[in-house]
Formats: sequence, C-alpha cells, structure tokens
Amino acid sequence: MFVRKLAFAVVLIVLSLVSAGFGHAQTTSGALVGVIRDASGAVVPNSTVNATNEATGVVYTGKSNASGQYRISNLPEGTYDLRTTVPGFVPSVLKGVVVAATSVETEDINLSVGATTTTVEVTTEANVSIDTTTAQIGTTFSTKETQDLPSATIGLGVLNLSLLTPGVTSSGGLGAGTGPSVAGQRPRNNNFTIDGIDNNNKGVTGPLLNVPNDAISEFVLLQNVYSAQYGHSTGGQFNSLIVSGANHIHGRLYEYFKNRNLNAVSSTQAINNRAQGISPDFQPRFDFNRYGGQVGGPILKDKLFLFANFERQTTGSAGASTAFCAPTAAGRASGEGSWSNSWPAPPPWASM
Repeated sequence: MFVRKLAFAVVLIVLSLVSAGFGHAQTTSGALVGVIRDASGAVVPNSTVNATNEATGVVYTGKSNASGQYRISNLPEGTYDLRTTVPGFVPSVLKGVVVAATSVETEDINLSVGATTTTVEVTTEANVSIDTTTAQIGTTFSTKETQDLPSATIGLGVLNLSLLTPGVTSSGGLGAGTGPSVAGQRPRNNNFTIDGIDNNNKGVTGPLLNVPNDAISEFVLLQNVYSAQYGHSTGGQFNSLIVSGANHIHGRLYEYFKNRNLNAVSSTQAINNRAQGISPDFQPRFDFNRYGGQVGGPILKDKLFLFANFERQTTGSAGASTAFCAPTAAGRASGEGSWSNSWPAPPPWASM
C-alpha cells in the first residue's frame, strides 16, 4: 500500500513539472550579441564563445557565423565572463559583462595573433547599456534600487518604481484596475508577470501576488514598443524577477520601520489638532514594521540552487477618539438635565 501511494505521489510530481513547461509564460532572459574580429579588423568565423555566470558558474555557449557575428540567447539576468578561444589567437576573456532581463547587450570581441599559452583579460567598465538591436522601450531597476528607493516601500511595492520613468503617471483613480497609467492608457491595459509567469488578477486588473522587495533581483518595465511575445496587453509590461541562489551560501536580515517619532506633523494635521483643542505638535500613533530574512545557496554546484525569503508586516495605529458628555453635579443631584462636555477647556492655541 505504501509503495502504491509513493508511486502515485511521484507520478503527480512528474505531471505537475511537465504541465508547468506548457504554462503560459513570457521570455524574461537577456542575450549577448557581437562581432569577433582580429587585430586587422577582419572577422573571425566559426569561433566559440562561452558566457559563464559569475554567481552560479553555469556556462552558456554561442558560435560566430561566417560574418563573425555571434549570439548567446536565453541568459538569465546577471554578470558574465566571456571567453573566446580560437586556434592561432591569444585566448580572450572579457569579465564583468552585465546582462539585464529582456535586453540584448552588444559586446564585440577583438582577438590578437599569438601563442595560446597566454590569455588577455579585460574587465568591462560599469556604464549604462543601450539596446541598439531592438526598438523596445524598457527600464530596469536593480536590486539596490528596489531596496533603497522610498517609493518602493508603500502601496504596490516595486511597481511604484515605474512612476520614476517617462510616460508613466498615477491613474488618478480613473478606470478599472490597479497600477499606474502608461502612455495615457487605463490601468486595466497593463500586464503583470513574475519571472515571466502570468500574475494578473482576473477579477480587477492588477497584480495577483506581491513579492517582497528584498526578494526581487530586478524589476523591468516595458512600454509602448516591445516584442510580439508580449501580446497580452497594450499598456505597460510589469515584470518582477525573483532572486536566485548561487554557488556560495548567502543570506541577510532586514527591517524597515516608521513611526510618529520619525514622521513630521503636516500642516493639515496641525490645523486639525488646533480645532480639537490639543497641541499642534501632537502626532497620533502609527507604527509600521516590515522585517524578514532570506537565505540562498547551492544544492548541486553549478546546477541546482536554493533561495528562500520570509517577510512579515505589522501595523499599530491609534484608535478613533470620541468626545463624551457627562452630567454636572447639579444634574446628577436632580437626576436630569444640566449636561456639560467632559473635555477640558481649550488651551490658548485653540483660537489661533
């Protein structure tokens, strides 16, 4: 009986994994393209290029065609080392090539004639890459930006970062759905995905699940012009990519909080305080804590990785205050009438 149950469980797991492969998804990986040339500027055909992910050690391979052009597709976002080895040329290693999600990075490789016993290593400089291979308009926010920018700490989380890009504004509460307005369209025209998997609420257009900010490696917004694979909606494409494990064990603890001691009293609050006869500097209690932790590491080096994130949010706020009336001494003696407000006489600033 136990063997049958075990076999049934194994079959269910296999079927779930197979069916997941046929689920609707959109490509979130990037690509590397370029031309391989020698010192004279002539192209070098049939050359093998290996892209090694610095975090996971996974190697992706491409080969140049007769025109010396190479392309390595389906690269997860991250930092790569490009290695090219061609007989008769000095092996070339280009380190620190950053590949963002949904983008195509161009890296040309120049080889020099020489012995294969030496290797030329070049480290790329940190700069803003521009995808010149497509007409796609996209903005990518890194892990540090999703964690540090204050606009990502409220409301829809990292989705609020899209408001920092041109052509994206608040919907102003107009139209069905949640989320910002892209190019003047209503929020219901937006598309939300997590690692390319559909994350749309079918009831009211908007994200179905919200991933903790610290569990997101990149947040990508595509608008107006994008590839045919993003045919779900005409508005913005909001894609959140989850952090992956790596060959080294890593983890972190974090906490974000705010309370009345950190928040300044607004002019509106000060006016309301005066109207109620209390100090204009009074700030009602509001304590918000968002804390959690994460851990990642290898299960099988260079092959299988683990990442987990836990987060909890707590909010404490003051209850609504109500003024009560109580009878005066004369009223209590007579058993009727003569009621007065139990609040103390208003201080001098109440009439200011």
